[in-house]
Amino acid sequence: MTAQGEGILAYLAPGDPDFGWEFLAEDFVYARLAEELAAAEAQPAGPDRGQTVDRVISLRLAVTQHATYVDRDGKSWARCFTCHGSNGFPCSTMRYFTRMWRHHPDYRPGWNETLDSPTGPSDWTQDMLRVAAQGGFRNDFLAGKAQGQTSPSKGDQVT
Repeated sequence: MTAQGEGILAYLAPGDPDFGWEFLAEDFVYARLAEELAAAEAQPAGPDRGQTVDRVISLRLAVTQHATYVDRDGKSWARCFTCHGSNGFPCSTMRYFTRMWRHHPDYRPGWNETLDSPTGPSDWTQDMLRVAAQGGFRNDFLAGKAQGQTSPSKGDQVT
């Protein structure tokens, strides 16, 4: 790709038909979190307000760990800041964050096709749902369920 303007690659330029595709899921999540934070801050002072604000700020921090990495030159690496590139893009974690608002009109069902497929969740996602229901990998192991699960090194290869 050729450089355009001040070192920004052509695919990051507004004239490119794919401009911003890699940011759609995270923009969606950040927008929903901004809405929730504004609603929380509009509540009267009290423990419920504080808990909601804390939850939104915690989610923002977690989401930021899975946002698209953009370097100092403005180049998008089209990968999550935290996850290995083989985890798909947006990464599985960012896709799961989007699912919190799956009934929102801007939600794209393809973000969670491994979970919401008409044929049901993928094998890997079924493993992760079971682990989540058990309360984590240690509890899954202690319950004797871990023997057949997908290795974490394989990740969610199909997103």
